[in-house]
Amino acid sequence: MSSTLQAAVIGLGNISSVHIEQWQKADGVELVAGADINAEAVAKAQDAHGIRGFTDWREMLDKIEPDVVSICTPPAMHREMGVECLQRGVSVMCEKPLAADVPDGEEIAAAAREAEAKFMVAYCHRWHPTIIAVKQVLDAGTIGRSLMFRCAFAGWNIFSGNHRASLKLAGGGALMDNGSHAADIYQYLLGRIANVSCRAGTKVQDMETDDVAIMIFEGQNGCYGEIIVGYSLPGSHTEFRIIGDKGFLRLDDYFAGPVKIWLRETQQWSEHAVPAGNRFDGEFAHFLAAVRGETELLSTADTALHVQKAIGAAYEDARRKGVPVS
Repeated sequence: MSSTLQAAVIGLGNISSVHIEQWQKADGVELVAGADINAEAVAKAQDAHGIRGFTDWREMLDKIEPDVVSICTPPAMHREMGVECLQRGVSVMCEKPLAADVPDGEEIAAAAREAEAKFMVAYCHRWHPTIIAVKQVLDAGTIGRSLMFRCAFAGWNIFSGNHRASLKLAGGGALMDNGSHAADIYQYLLGRIANVSCRAGTKVQDMETDDVAIMIFEGQNGCYGEIIVGYSLPGSHTEFRIIGDKGFLRLDDYFAGPVKIWLRETQQWSEHAVPAGNRFDGEFAHFLAAVRGETELLSTADTALHVQKAIGAAYEDARRKGVPVS
């Protein structure tokens, strides 16, 4: 591997703009190519960024032989692309979720364990400054043993016609999309999920997948959790709080902070400052450090597989619809 890493992007839809920007501004990285089945998207990327464009991602890998690749396609394509990149020795930054279902996720995770190349899943909230600040408070033991966790990522987004509306392409809707972020935040802060209950349905939009969902779970550490997501809830309903036996913390502004803390002993509020930073900057810097052998990956195929299994179990429970009330 040369000192300058050659980067490429597979899938040139909306989220690819984040990856393209990060590769372009990263030290020691040259963005050289992009691939998409949509020829118009390829042409736009070529004109905008001066890169080589392909409508066949395998042809791109053959001709470019990149060191690192971003996979920004719908989840159903992650297994085929991710496994092949790993087998070619190409390190991968893969958009979340890991895959469209658990079997595909297991295959990716198995390939990642065997590969020398790195495979990271873009659960960017692990590097979100407010979540970093929350972790500092939790690690300091400020609110004691965590008892309840609540995270809502919900609002109004029309996704009819988007890949998120297709069960085949996305594997799920709001719960798979935003819910997987929330489940990964819980895993990062408090550990793995032990069991789940869920309700998920299509309430408003013309979708095969869910546009409103709620997931209730128990962590392996005994903490109870609640995740609320939705594409069809007017307004913005982002909410975050954790209650412990010594007090609780909350984010009134998830995107800027501060972390507000109330303690049972003092009956008073305090604030924990949020460090400066951008979650995407932190995410890509971490991935590149891992590729260069300077650190171990924080978000792996295995951590993402745990989220995949939790979301899969939630959908299974949602289909059962619980115990009828007579």
